[in-house]
Amino acid sequence: MLNGINLDGLEQYVALITEKPKEAISSYGITAKWLGGVNTEITTHNQMVGSKEIEKHFKFTIGEPEELLGNNGYPTPQDYLLGGLAGCMMVGFVAEATSKQIKLESVELIITGDLNLRGFLKVDKDAPIGFDEIQFIYNVKGDGTQEDYDAIIKNVQQFSPNYRTITDQVKLSVLKV
Repeated sequence: MLNGINLDGLEQYVALITEKPKEAISSYGITAKWLGGVNTEITTHNQMVGSKEIEKHFKFTIGEPEELLGNNGYPTPQDYLLGGLAGCMMVGFVAEATSKQIKLESVELIITGDLNLRGFLKVDKDAPIGFDEIQFIYNVKGDGTQEDYDAIIKNVQQFSPNYRTITDQVKLSVLKV
């Protein structure tokens, strides 16, 4: 084990999905329940990893600040979006560093972005509705070089599922109302 990562387990899983491609499909889902006002409760569905069902019983609540009709009691949808992006990118960074035998002391990932609420609130039809740009910076302490870390970040940008979901065009389908 290095950096808390079981490389042997990872190698075994890679061998499994190389031999049995269907075991590489990981399926996710959530149910969102309106709690009144601008608050929403999210409940995770069980996750399928190949033919194995992973039980999940997680709930979290999404809200808004007072300026957007909430009470600032819960993180916003954008907080969770950026947090999910950060979590996925962090896993990729640490796993890749570990595979390169780099011992990490600490890794901090800061992600920021600005929303122009004039688009969302229909004040300006030309204002963008989503983030125009999301910026990130890694602060890393470990026995790797800056070149190592730069290469790892490029790898994260290429292979992080959440990074790619945001940067690539994704088909969204409404199945029924």
